[in-house]
Amino acid sequence: MNTAVSTPVMRARGRRSAIAIVGVDGYLGQFVLDWWLKRCAGEDEYEDGDGDVNATAAFEFPTVAFACGRRGQPSTSASSSSTPTTRWINLNLADEASCEKAMKEMIESSDVVLSHVVNCAAMSSPGACEKDPATALAVNAPRALWRAAKQYSEALGERPPLWIQLSSDHVYEGTRALSTERDDCKPVNAYGKTKVECERALCEEYGNRSVALRSSIITGPKPPLRQVDRTLFLHFVASSFGKEQATSFYSDEFRNPISAFDVVRVIRELIFAEAPPPQRVYNMGGPDRVNRVDMANAVARHLAAGDADKEALFKMKIQSASCISAQKARGVAAPPDISMDSSALARDVLRNRWSPRSFKAQVVDAFKG
Repeated sequence: MNTAVSTPVMRARGRRSAIAIVGVDGYLGQFVLDWWLKRCAGEDEYEDGDGDVNATAAFEFPTVAFACGRRGQPSTSASSSSTPTTRWINLNLADEASCEKAMKEMIESSDVVLSHVVNCAAMSSPGACEKDPATALAVNAPRALWRAAKQYSEALGERPPLWIQLSSDHVYEGTRALSTERDDCKPVNAYGKTKVECERALCEEYGNRSVALRSSIITGPKPPLRQVDRTLFLHFVASSFGKEQATSFYSDEFRNPISAFDVVRVIRELIFAEAPPPQRVYNMGGPDRVNRVDMANAVARHLAAGDADKEALFKMKIQSASCISAQKARGVAAPPDISMDSSALARDVLRNRWSPRSFKAQVVDAFKG
């Protein structure tokens, strides 16, 4: 890698900064893009907007490439004005040629400097990953994409963009509570294995210009730009209360759910930090260690709004089950306790100025509006 920084700094003075949001058609990606557009418009709650920015969005599925243009018609070419523009680039993470083409277009753009890549895209269904591990690995560890980012940046004498990668708590075996980054990663399913490989390869091939964030379940309201092709877990819980039969929820699977808004806050801090943090991988969970029954009961309490009879009726539809016992029927091994200690993230990235939403507050957020 070219270690000189004078060339990229001089080159950037006449060009705007750009970020690439990979997987912006997914749930989390929409919140990242929505925040970035608000920031460009001066609506960021943390700081004033900066018009000298170009937001570059990369989509996994071409059919939705123009579906998110809520704040103006997307442009397929660079704008010469100082007004922030959003360029929509189709991308198939499982195809190396597509990855190289998309990254070449972003890196070699004549009017912007790509400073950050936020990769929210994933093949996140454990069942789908078990059935097609090769595709899962290609999508969840997109080596062609970050290799192209490094190659094209260094060819121009620039540092590669800081790579912010969403990983998963499924990297842990699930045999202990509140795992830390120092604990061994022994994933029990294909999904977790692809995430471990992603972290390993990204650190090895991209070096200290990368940060992986091990996320737990991400909660929040309906996505801000378009519906996603899956039911959000808390909304699934709410829908189960209207069914005749009780719905099974695991009592022995523990997680640290985190709000989409808190994830965006972490990404924001990484984007505007003066330097990458000291660790290459961080746990990123919320403050509460809960199981699926706990989550369902919290939804019941919230939706009952103080009506004891209604709450009791809702809770009658919650049936306790074991994720271990269900493994054979599901065909996918499930790690029972992948709760995480996220204190390193709070210390290094948020500088101990972070109060992530409690699970109770996350439930309130999910059903606002």
